[in-house]
Amino acid sequence: MKVIRLISRFIVGLTFIFSGFVKGIDPMGTMYKIQDYLVAYNLDWAIPSAIYLSFLLVTIEFSIGIFLLLNLRIKQTSWALLVMMVFFTIVTFFDALYNPVPDCGCFGEAIKLSNWETFYKNVFLIVPTLIIFFSHKYRKITISQKKQDTVAALFVIAFLMVSYYSYTNLPPIDFREWKEGKDMKQTGKEKYYLIYENKESGEKKKYLSSEIPHEDSVWMSNWEFVEQQIDDSQVDRKHHLQIMDFNNNDMTREIIENPDYQFLIAAHSLREADDRGLEKTIKLYKKLSDKGYDFALLTSSLEKRTKELERKYNTSLPAYQADGIELKAMIRSNPGLLLLKDGVVKQKWHYSNIPDTKNILEKYPVK
Repeated sequence: MKVIRLISRFIVGLTFIFSGFVKGIDPMGTMYKIQDYLVAYNLDWAIPSAIYLSFLLVTIEFSIGIFLLLNLRIKQTSWALLVMMVFFTIVTFFDALYNPVPDCGCFGEAIKLSNWETFYKNVFLIVPTLIIFFSHKYRKITISQKKQDTVAALFVIAFLMVSYYSYTNLPPIDFREWKEGKDMKQTGKEKYYLIYENKESGEKKKYLSSEIPHEDSVWMSNWEFVEQQIDDSQVDRKHHLQIMDFNNNDMTREIIENPDYQFLIAAHSLREADDRGLEKTIKLYKKLSDKGYDFALLTSSLEKRTKELERKYNTSLPAYQADGIELKAMIRSNPGLLLLKDGVVKQKWHYSNIPDTKNILEKYPVK
């Protein structure tokens, strides 16, 4: 039984440590997921507190894992573990049934699980949880309560410091698509098919756009265009971002795959964006735009907001529209700054540590 208790502690403890850590180094991502749940369960009034709930959740989760692994405060930890597991098993069961949020985010961006997989994972963990809960009274205390509390406090404080650093900067480990060093160029091309219908017989035929006999006037007079179909099965997409100008033209590949240095200022909401961050990024744009560096502001805000930004900062910064969710996934900062070259993500910056002109010119010189 002692061995079973030990194995149970390690299984649950390591799971909670991993889950708490990968979410703790990305508190903004955890906040976004909590906001999704609050909206799904009609708790919109609690959205302003989502960031505090994020820190609370990941700290409790990580602490339970550490306390289990080190056998600290095992009675209180056993109760906290049982309550948490029962609550989240019930929540994930309803998630699996009704799918209010497609991805629960229980392992952050590190591991993606479906709602049913998350529920089965929790059902599996309930067994060692019950073993820990009903056997904690058999544990022999080998160190004093004061020493246990000291060790526990040190771990909690250290974890909170790492989480806060990740919140005020960027996650030290990036599990998302737009991580530094990744090539985001799209490979393969879409095939465009055009459906034509014979005016006399009503017969329909599908042709590749390049195979339409436009120069055959007889054929063109007998057939009329019906619809267009796009086959993108051969396209390897490295990301799901689509960049549109305000005339509804797709500028994604032109901007992302720019062979020169391309700065992207990502601001999913200009209304909520940090003013100092906007000021610093626009200042950088004004100093570098005439030195061979290209800039683009990506936002989900309306064109009206971008015009207000232009007037406020007296700038002609090129602005484009993109999905807010994709921009949040791109960088955990509003605004955030990315530098790309030929589709490769060179570096990313939180608005609190926007680089100066000298740093860019020395590290990324234009040849």
